[in-house]
Amino acid sequence: MKFSYIAIIVLAYCMPATARDGNTDFKKEIREVIESFRLAIIEKDKRLFKSLFYSENTPWIAVFSDEMVMNKRKKKANFPRTVNFGKYGPPEKMISETEAQEEKIWDIKIETDGYLGNVYFQYSDHRNGVKKAFGTEAWDLVRTESSWKIVSVKYTVTEL
Repeated sequence: MKFSYIAIIVLAYCMPATARDGNTDFKKEIREVIESFRLAIIEKDKRLFKSLFYSENTPWIAVFSDEMVMNKRKKKANFPRTVNFGKYGPPEKMISETEAQEEKIWDIKIETDGYLGNVYFQYSDHRNGVKKAFGTEAWDLVRTESSWKIVSVKYTVTEL
């Protein structure tokens, strides 16, 4: 009887460790998606960029800061608070053909159960070496047969 209790206690301690190790592996895989996203923008690799998304219809919801909306509405009274840039075409269209682009990313937080993932981070957008905007960004991801795929992008924007 004592042996059964000891076995149950050992199993109880081992199972969370296994789950944590699995989540660590999944978080590492999601970090690789983030790095591929960042590098695809810098290198203008539209094929790689496109491969990171579950669908060509991925929503890209921008939420503009109060400061930005007030400034824009001085010139255009009906400037929107939010825009789904995903409605303008597939994600790879976001990569500029002519300008050098970089999205700097930091303070990354990842949550996953191994099937679904959420990423939240700070970013700044740079064009031709100049910081143009900054904010927070959040992604939802799913794990497919072959890899993690981004299913939605939501971000705040404050222009400089």
